[in-house]
Amino acid sequence: MAHIDWTLDDSELLAGAHTLVVIARKSDLSDSWLLAGLPQAIRDTAARLAADLKPGPGAYGSTLLPEGAGPKTLVVIPLYDKVSRHLSDTRAYEIYQALRNVARPDGGKVAILAGLADAKHALGVNFGIARSYSIYSRKSANKNAQGSLKIQLRTKTGPLALDLTWALGVAAVRNSARLVDMPTQELDTAVFEAEARHAVEGVAHVSVDAIVGDELLKLGMRGLHAVGRTAMVEPRVVILDYNPPGVTEAPIALIGKGLVYDTGGLSLKIVGDRMLTMKCDMGGAAAVLGAFTLLAKTGVKKRIIAALAMAENAIGPDSYRPDDIIEMHSGKTMEVNNTDAEGRIALADAASYVARKYAPKFLIDAATLTGAQLIATGKWHAAIVSNDGDLEDKVVAAGLESGDHCMPVLFTPELHTGEYKSNVADMRNSVADRANAATSASGLWIWLHIDDLDIRWAHIDLAGPAFLDNRGSGYGVGLIYSLVRSL
Repeated sequence: MAHIDWTLDDSELLAGAHTLVVIARKSDLSDSWLLAGLPQAIRDTAARLAADLKPGPGAYGSTLLPEGAGPKTLVVIPLYDKVSRHLSDTRAYEIYQALRNVARPDGGKVAILAGLADAKHALGVNFGIARSYSIYSRKSANKNAQGSLKIQLRTKTGPLALDLTWALGVAAVRNSARLVDMPTQELDTAVFEAEARHAVEGVAHVSVDAIVGDELLKLGMRGLHAVGRTAMVEPRVVILDYNPPGVTEAPIALIGKGLVYDTGGLSLKIVGDRMLTMKCDMGGAAAVLGAFTLLAKTGVKKRIIAALAMAENAIGPDSYRPDDIIEMHSGKTMEVNNTDAEGRIALADAASYVARKYAPKFLIDAATLTGAQLIATGKWHAAIVSNDGDLEDKVVAAGLESGDHCMPVLFTPELHTGEYKSNVADMRNSVADRANAATSASGLWIWLHIDDLDIRWAHIDLAGPAFLDNRGSGYGVGLIYSLVRSL
């Protein structure tokens, strides 16, 4: 695990480092403002190396530095000078794609010098660096490896002043990724609750409550209870309430899907290796927890309710079945036609409960909901479904600001509600036609349980970006943080 810190001092940046990484747009790599504080030998070597490099996904170049220059190795990462309108100018994912393959601390120190076109890109750049250095590892060789990263962010006016938000944001992203990486033997629903409580321990104006096991039934969350009732550890909703003094506006609600494992239930994931990596199915809840923690610790002046809907979709004598009919918290009845469409059930119950108890102005849910999301918007962009055009625009803008890319998909209940038609209940839980905008229709299912309320709602399907290269990425922390601050 690498410790991450920042410095304004060039000598401190290089001291004791075995590798120096220089990150900047291609046209900036030869400019004096970026390398001005470095020894001449490093500047000359960096200029020669950069001249031969072309930007691209994962692009970098490396070379040995002259003896006496300081670090032994120089790595240069050239970024595109311009990006298309659906990519963030922070270049968080460009940075991640290159850094994930190079400059591992391995118990030593890596120095990173990043040149920014605009100071407002700093948080996104830090998020890109953070997701390149995962915390979780059970490799025996890494047991005692305590490397470090020293970072300097620089614009043409000089190094950027240190900001506490950078440290808190990087910690939140890395912790979110750590939780996603943890196997269910280490992160069951009880441990996940404990992790949530620990994350906000001592944070001012935050209270935590949990609704566990049969208490869910008493409060009408029969769907979430059904999904998790047969697991060894009980399902639950963990509710975090950040309520700073002086706030009179209606709260903002954040709902996270926290399926600590998804076997598919009786609709077992039996094709190929579909069940493999399903520890990641709590990526939405991990993102919500990270964003909530960051918002509370930075003292945002808004009341925020976060609900983490936790369950393990296991198999046992009391498993819920296809053909079961369950009355959801919303009062609507659901005929189960696929127990592997369980995430929407958990989310809808939690969303309905929070919406009716706290009457939020905005409700944002985040979930690794559908494999169809990767078909609709790819592995780098989450899919956004929203009942409000202005809110949808704010989500997209928050993605560009934070570097957590996202893209709207259809919100057309007139066309897609029929996918859930049931002859014996108000709805089924899985679409009849997977070729009919399945990601949009799946997000819509959650809205159908709060459609009687006057709430501006957005759904974030982050199935692709939350789990990159078989590792948790911490995706969603920056997106939700930036979004809530803009509301």
